[in-house]
Amino acid sequence: MRKVTFYFRKHTQDSTYGYVYFRFYLKREKVNRSTLVGCEINDWDEKTCRIKKSDPYHDDKNLLIDNVASRINDIFVKFRLRNKVLTKSAFERSYNRPDDYETFFAFIKDNIKHVNKDNELSTIQNDQKVIRKVMKYNKNLHFDDITVEWIVDYFYYLKKDLKNNDNTAYKNLGIIKKYVRVAVKKGYMDENPFEDFKIKKIDGNFTYLIENEIHIFLKAYDEGFFESKYHKILEFFLFLCFSSLHIGDALQLKLEQFTDDTFFYVRQKTKKKNGSMVIVPVSDMLRKVLRNIVGTRKKGLIFEGMPAEQTINKFLKDIASELEIPKKLSTKSGRHTFATYFLSKTKDLTSLKEIMGHSDIRETLIYAHVLDEDKQEGILCFNKLAKVG
Repeated sequence: MRKVTFYFRKHTQDSTYGYVYFRFYLKREKVNRSTLVGCEINDWDEKTCRIKKSDPYHDDKNLLIDNVASRINDIFVKFRLRNKVLTKSAFERSYNRPDDYETFFAFIKDNIKHVNKDNELSTIQNDQKVIRKVMKYNKNLHFDDITVEWIVDYFYYLKKDLKNNDNTAYKNLGIIKKYVRVAVKKGYMDENPFEDFKIKKIDGNFTYLIENEIHIFLKAYDEGFFESKYHKILEFFLFLCFSSLHIGDALQLKLEQFTDDTFFYVRQKTKKKNGSMVIVPVSDMLRKVLRNIVGTRKKGLIFEGMPAEQTINKFLKDIASELEIPKKLSTKSGRHTFATYFLSKTKDLTSLKEIMGHSDIRETLIYAHVLDEDKQEGILCFNKLAKVG
């Protein structure tokens, strides 16, 4: 255990007033700092290394000195437990670090709006949902607790205990990483442990309907197979399948955004970043569903009085089960269905990128499995030559 000495140093050579300092050695380097606690020289007790009762504020000043001693000891312990070498520069960084947040969550609460200032409310709500998961895992999580080992343990907690798939688990870590990066920038953390943990993007890990399943859904829709509340959700889902939209964009869509052949919108996800307009062709199937939804209305929101997304997703699972389609559908499945079906028929990644409103072709490439399947089928034609030979 390193010996930390507290001592009194006069403010100037002739002054009777001074400040309490501490000193100790790390790898033969002397660490010497002021506690910023001051007193008269006669009020300093050399034996106890504390301020005498003759100082009217001795209780408060000694408490501050005790807090400094505790803070120094905490730094020693944390480095020892993490099996890291404590150098003078490492101590200085840790000691100078702000400590106005008791937990990582308190920091997030104060910074969540600033971090997401260019995003929609839905992004903040999604972040809050992810952070609540972390709080359930460790309600007293501190900056120093977030290490590579913690990240790995939490990743497997998401997968094993919460049954999250890889894509969901990595997305959760991506949101945590966003706040860790800000904490490092503001000096609350010395280093970013995510630099040693690569967050992957899992390609193709999504649910969608294939062509015969789309026909089953359409047949149930045309025949009015479901009662009113389920029929409404089925209709909404088909609209997503034929429009390519996210649920958030669909719920904001107005009739005024439609022409005879196309409709236009700005993605809620990127509206505050670039505001790029997306133009989507209107198919006969989309036109049919749209006509059924709006009737004779000429303006206003297309969808009114829709339940929460969680309820919609539950109803979609019920619908799939009733139609004997063994897939866990969600509103995202509609957009994925559009993309996979479009690409399987057109093989046109560039056009799909524009329709989907992707800013990067890599986003569109998650649907490239469709092209891979066609390649495999194409290669099979060469097998016939072997039989002839």
